[in-house]
Amino acid sequence: MDYQNELKRLQEGGNYWKAKAGQFKVKALSEIEDTEPYVKNKGKPDEESHEQYKVKILIGGEEKVWTFGKGGTMASTQAQLVNLAVQKGGKLTGVEFTVIVKSDGTKNDYTLVV
Repeated sequence: MDYQNELKRLQEGGNYWKAKAGQFKVKALSEIEDTEPYVKNKGKPDEESHEQYKVKILIGGEEKVWTFGKGGTMASTQAQLVNLAVQKGGKLTGVEFTVIVKSDGTKNDYTLVV
């Protein structure tokens, strides 16, 4: 085990942004990075693994880590962040934007507005 990487992962563990419905002012503190996949039904016969990305953000005066799945459409969170970075000259770090979160109680839907 790589103890340094494991310690870093554990330290970030309690610092994830758990979005609720509403509007949030966000500042990107990093570029989009790969992270560990999200595993649904871990250890069960119907286990599923989904690729994820992360970005460090400043929200409500606190540094958080925002994770999101690999996008398949332009409406995905990943695609919206990539598009925002392209609009801002190929960098996401330092970019401020608003995240509008809608929830059906099961799944969140994110819309980014500059």
